[in-house]
Amino acid sequence: MIEDNVISTYFYGEGDNRSIAKDTIEAFKKNAISKGGFYIGRYEQGEGNVIKKNVVPYVSITRDNAKTQAEIIDKESSYVVSELISSYAWDTALNFICQTNAEGYILATTTDKIYGNMGTGRITNTGMYTADRYNNIYDMLGNICEWITEYSTYTDSNGDRTCTYRGGLFGNRPYYAANRRPLRSNYIAGDLGFRTQLYVK
Repeated sequence: MIEDNVISTYFYGEGDNRSIAKDTIEAFKKNAISKGGFYIGRYEQGEGNVIKKNVVPYVSITRDNAKTQAEIIDKESSYVVSELISSYAWDTALNFICQTNAEGYILATTTDKIYGNMGTGRITNTGMYTADRYNNIYDMLGNICEWITEYSTYTDSNGDRTCTYRGGLFGNRPYYAANRRPLRSNYIAGDLGFRTQLYVK
């Protein structure tokens, strides 16, 4: 039972100076406003560091390595910037989905297994669940949890600072798309990967 007056963990946006996106989030937000939007990866990042359907998700990666991999996708491009997804982009995407889909709020809050790859105990390739596709974005609800750039005040049993991951996963834990949890940045697991955000320069 959780007591109403107990708060043990605070999550900060990317503007906090402890976030790995502290130097880039304002440029991203300014660009999103001026250009009328931004993009997030339609799929979870896949092995080979690709954003495409029907590939094995890129898992067992630390938060910092996920950030590096996200940034090199379009590193040579003169037109596009790619980054590890931020809480700002994740929440904005969820909010847009909720406003434009009759079942949008289900995506954000449900742990019902019929909506995605939750509780199956096995990972699937990217984009395999049409019930977890909203606005042509797949797997925010299930399959794997995803690193984001947000900072958390929580410290684990070793005293290590933590960052944040979002979304549901294929295991039995009842996570949902709006889920936000702390985890040390060097943690790796077979149910933890990432997604990329992109914007036009």
